[in-house]
Amino acid sequence: MKKVRELLKKSEIKEGLAIEKSSTDTVRLLYVSPLLNSDGYYRMILPYLELGSVDGFETRVTSVTKWDFAKTFTIGTDTLQEEEIRWADYIIFPMLTGNYTYLFQAIRVLNPNIYLVMDITRQIHNIPKSHPDHQVFKKEEQDQLLQNLILMDMITTPIKRLCTLYQEWLDRSEMEQREIEFFWLPSLISSIGFEGISSVVKPNDNIVRVGIIGSLKSAADYRYFLPMFKKIKEKYKDKVELVIFGWNGKNAKEVEVLKEVDITYHKSVSFLDYYQTLKNLHFDVVLIPMRSLNYYAYSNTIQFLEAAAIGVPVIALEHSSYAQVIDHKKNGILALKLPEWESSLIQLIEEPEFRNKLGENAKKWVWKNRSYTQKNLIHFKNAFI
Repeated sequence: MKKVRELLKKSEIKEGLAIEKSSTDTVRLLYVSPLLNSDGYYRMILPYLELGSVDGFETRVTSVTKWDFAKTFTIGTDTLQEEEIRWADYIIFPMLTGNYTYLFQAIRVLNPNIYLVMDITRQIHNIPKSHPDHQVFKKEEQDQLLQNLILMDMITTPIKRLCTLYQEWLDRSEMEQREIEFFWLPSLISSIGFEGISSVVKPNDNIVRVGIIGSLKSAADYRYFLPMFKKIKEKYKDKVELVIFGWNGKNAKEVEVLKEVDITYHKSVSFLDYYQTLKNLHFDVVLIPMRSLNYYAYSNTIQFLEAAAIGVPVIALEHSSYAQVIDHKKNGILALKLPEWESSLIQLIEEPEFRNKLGENAKKWVWKNRSYTQKNLIHFKNAFI
């Protein structure tokens, strides 16, 4: 995270940007208002840092802001400077559910040749009532997202199914549409995230640590898996430690959701400290417990990529987007019903050789297929060049 920390301290000069390009083959990408969270990091900050050193690309990023749950995300009128708008070929926005029509119109006046891009990381329609996201994205926000997308030239997504979903959604709209291109841009990991990360010796205690990277929004999912958690702890007692990283175990009413089972909770940390903490926890297995909801067909697969990057095997939901990156029992495990989750977890607990092999396979796969290699840069070149 060394370069990301430096980026937060950096105060770029807005004036005096060279409008004339050194090469006509170069494209300029301007990433707008990335938040210092998972979406901001993988979808904007890393592409800014990585593509900036690739022939054919010049990149800039507006100010990076730290994620604040208490505030609604907005783009200020002073975020984009006139010099940057005239400089850019593509201006890339995060998913916006507020009314920014005036901003998009002003940009096109300043730079008629600009391409406006919005990066969509999740689907916010037809969310099941049983999922907390149903209360987050109201109908007016869904409608405004549609208005914003129609004003774009390009839409990018990290999940292939999202491309199809939003393309169909726009096609069904009765509103006048512009020709909009859709591109799948996979989220990629980078060695940049591991810069400055120190190695910590794993405890020699023969305890198998089962990690779950969670949040309050996942409380209903975890409650569904409670019978399995109880069986695992009853069977293995202190030989297995269940650890939830990023959540204190309480719901919105401050009631403990999983109080019937012994679980270790590790508080959330700043994204700048996330990789180091993930490594320090020494997980042997990472569970991504999800109920079988169609909503998860469009879920982000970052948790698998992060665990795989440090060689930790993952068990994830079979009927989800994780099936697009996990080759069952080759670089991870897919499960559907609770007995499948339980038997898979027991196998990883009791067979350390298989567990280690799965983790190593995952590590090889992710650095080959989901990092900034020449092979994967072709996705960005197809979209922008």
